[in-house]
Amino acid sequence: MGHLVLRHLSKRFHKRGIPVLRDLSLSVEAGEIFALLGPSGCGKSTTLNLIAGLLEPDPLPYPGEIWLDGIPLNPLPPERRGVTLLSQHSRLFPHLSVG
Repeated sequence: MGHLVLRHLSKRFHKRGIPVLRDLSLSVEAGEIFALLGPSGCGKSTTLNLIAGLLEPDPLPYPGEIWLDGIPLNPLPPERRGVTLLSQHSRLFPHLSVG
């Protein structure tokens, strides 16, 4: 992955709920080893889901931005972002099988 930049990301799951993320900004250089650490519920998975495009950042108080190698990812659908998210829990449809 290249240079990843997050600017002013905020996310809450209910209109009046407590924000999971509030004004998160960070930069990860290409080749840098980076980890998100923290207790359950602190926003680690939410941040990764925002980067992958599975969630959209809240527009207020800031219109959060996600950039990869100078390209804004916000307008791109998940399948066009070039980002892969591997969850620790399977996300398969329960009514489908490998067969």
